[in-house]
Parts: sequence; structure tokens; C-alpha cells
Amino acid sequence: MLKPGKHLNLQFSVLHIGGLIISILKERGMLKFDELLSILIEQTDIKVKQVFHSSLSFLFLLGKLKYHRELDAFELMGLENEID
Repeated sequence: MLKPGKHLNLQFSVLHIGGLIISILKERGMLKFDELLSILIEQTDIKVKQVFHSSLSFLFLLGKLKYHRELDAFELMGLENEID
């Protein structure tokens, strides 16, 4: 959910989890689906599973992720022109 509501915990919002995914992939490079989810669970909580797919979809639609079907892995795209 992108529009915050009264009961939304911002720690588990699509935008926040998407930011964490970008940070993890910047640091570690290409990661398999399960590895990425495990790292997110370690950094946050098991509740991250509820928004994990939505966050991946959001980043994919923005053109920030590339999915490698044969490896079941994600890598970050388009960061060469961005400023940290």
C-alpha cells in the first residue's frame, strides 16, 4: 500500500521495504529470491513477507530491478547515474 492509513506501520510499507531491498542489493550484488527474503526477515521481522512481493513489483515497475529467471535471482539496475 502506497497511501498511508491510520493503522499502517511505516516500517513495513512498500516504500520502506523497497528502500531496504535497494540497499541490500547495492551492498551484496545479485541475490536469489530466498536469500533476499531471508536477509530482510533478519533485518526487520517475519511481517516483511506481507509486503515483499509488492515491494519487488514496485521496484521492477520503476526499472530498478532485473530478474534472472534461470537463477531465480534479482540484481539492481540503473544506478550508474545516481548520486548516493
